[in-house]
Amino acid sequence: MNAWQTITSDPLRFLVSAWPWRALLYLLTGLPGGLAWIVIVVNGRQAGMVTASAVLLVAACVLSRPIAALERRRLRLVDPEGLPPPPARAGLASPATWREIGHALLWATLLPTANGTIFVLVGLTVHSYVLALPAVLSPLFVVATAAGCAYLFTVLAVAQAALARSLLAAPEEESLVELTRSRARLVDAFQAERRRIERDLHDGAQHRLTAVLMHLGLARLDVEEDPVRTAQAIGLAYEHVQAAQEELRRVIRGIHPSALTDRGLCAALTDLARHCPLPVVLDLDVPRRPSAGVEAAAYFCVAESLTNAVRHSGAGRVTITARESGGLLVVEVGDDGVGGADPAAGSGLAGLADRLAVFDGTLSFSSPRGGPTVVRVELPCA
Repeated sequence: MNAWQTITSDPLRFLVSAWPWRALLYLLTGLPGGLAWIVIVVNGRQAGMVTASAVLLVAACVLSRPIAALERRRLRLVDPEGLPPPPARAGLASPATWREIGHALLWATLLPTANGTIFVLVGLTVHSYVLALPAVLSPLFVVATAAGCAYLFTVLAVAQAALARSLLAAPEEESLVELTRSRARLVDAFQAERRRIERDLHDGAQHRLTAVLMHLGLARLDVEEDPVRTAQAIGLAYEHVQAAQEELRRVIRGIHPSALTDRGLCAALTDLARHCPLPVVLDLDVPRRPSAGVEAAAYFCVAESLTNAVRHSGAGRVTITARESGGLLVVEVGDDGVGGADPAAGSGLAGLADRLAVFDGTLSFSSPRGGPTVVRVELPCA
């Protein structure tokens, strides 16, 4: 049950609950956003309001994503349902980006101004009436005012939460379009993966098995005439069988590693780090296993990130962190390389984002010039 459902069901139950205090906390935590606006306005008197507005717009563009993340946490104060995770950032062309920028501008300007004005007016009104009323009526007035403020602040918090939800939650049609695109890209990725597996089997294991057949055929012809050559042929066939077995293991490991199925994500990541040519520091804390699909999505994100780090980053060390808490699995892969990586330049991250979108997960990417590069994966796993 959220704040609005409680306020419209049972007034007495609402007044003695924690919802009025949670609503007040929601409003108060939004006030610091106005400090930046005050600073910009004060400085704008000297630099000009055009400059101040430009600075505010740039700040909103840069800080819109962390402000939106903060708002998603604050919304749980008045609505335990919260908001779904944000979509993968797609630059200024994404409607979600502009909605987050619009929310950041409101969070820094109109909302704290409105909240501050209401708090001041309520305080002045209560103060003036308490001084004017007889001493006998003052306690009753204070109780009635407290009840009225509880309703006022809760309604105000619910209204602002609804406004934030309308800005930060993607419209249904936009979600359907993005889901359709993700599924189409995922189908293409599956087709490419199938062709890769076919190519690996054709060029690797099939070649080895053909060589085995050839050497065994020669051994059968020479078994009576030349025992030494027969032994050599059988030895070569045995080596080719071993090589073919290793090729098949490598292909199967690329499809779905046995360690992930048998022992879970932490064991699979440990095995992945053991085979990485770069030193890998592990920090894993996943006390309970997520679903098989979530584990696989997280694993392949780490595998792709390690591959990118080895091939392109020039890093000397990689760090893998995995945490599961409150029904959210968070995995980060960071390297100390040169940075400057571009997700659109064929790094495979777009395919990973599509894989995560199937489970309502998100992928964020940071790689400034000079490093470090950090890939962050968030997957609901409740």
